[in-house]
Amino acid sequence: MADSAQRNAFTSAQVEAIHRNLRFLETVATAPIGLTTDLKSLRESVPADRAGEERDRQAFLDITGPGQDPRRKGLLAQRVTRETIELLTLMAPDGERVFPDGWAGRAEKVLQRVARRIGGDIRQETAKAISGIYVIVDPEHTDGRPPLQVAEAALTGGAAAIQLRDKNGDHGPLLEMARALRELCEKAGAVFILNDFAAIAVLAGADGLHIGQNDIPVQEARNVLHEHQIVGTSNALRQEALESESAGADYVAVGAIFETSTKQDTRPAGLETLSQTKGTVGVTVIAIGGINAANIERVAEAGADAACVATAVTMASDPEAATRHLASLFASG
Repeated sequence: MADSAQRNAFTSAQVEAIHRNLRFLETVATAPIGLTTDLKSLRESVPADRAGEERDRQAFLDITGPGQDPRRKGLLAQRVTRETIELLTLMAPDGERVFPDGWAGRAEKVLQRVARRIGGDIRQETAKAISGIYVIVDPEHTDGRPPLQVAEAALTGGAAAIQLRDKNGDHGPLLEMARALRELCEKAGAVFILNDFAAIAVLAGADGLHIGQNDIPVQEARNVLHEHQIVGTSNALRQEALESESAGADYVAVGAIFETSTKQDTRPAGLETLSQTKGTVGVTVIAIGGINAANIERVAEAGADAACVATAVTMASDPEAATRHLASLFASG
């Protein structure tokens, strides 16, 4: 009897949590209207008792208070709610149901739509924030200086995004560096991207992942990343950029625009391909490859939303000043 009472109390508390999270998600996923309606219908199908309603009301006010972006809280609420529903379903004794027939399956579909909607909105905003100077930091191209030192200087100089690219290092130190860079970018209000390694991008809490034509496909990356993490791709041809957008890339990097010494396997793209791509795709377009103070204005004139640079900043004697100068030139181009 005691075990049954404890189980019932636990179940009741968890159902209240589900109720509370669904109510919060109704305020976050406000479009399309059908999604909000479905969330409300789910919540009303598992009504809390009067005391639960009062606790729900207070918790709702706490959740929607100042602090973290409510959409990110919404993604967490979505994930926790799915896990709680699954837990209660698995724990229910034979012959007993916690939820009405078919409710859990319907909830799973609605909550997946919630994640796609909220995550998509965040990704679009993140990709648009990559505007101006996007710096690739590679430990092999920092003139012997710590990558974090170079990245911090670039951020102080006005870099909108930092990408960590380390193809040769061990993954343990890479994860540690990625986490430190993510914190630096967060404080600076910049976007942090990790090159190539989707699992490390997840563990480090990166804003997104950058992949090349020979790396894992965009959709496979999406299967690993959180819904809010963006995916960017490298493209030498306009058709490749179109295919990347079609596959779900949040930004396309076009290059190499000019000759580059940091990567030996790049193919030429040129300013004409950059301009054509900008006029064709609907996502953020980033120019990459051999960009420096002597040619960055031409990149801006071709229509790029951002210019991705590496050694022009990371090998400069003063990375902060170099970034600031490049940002000024790009803005005037």
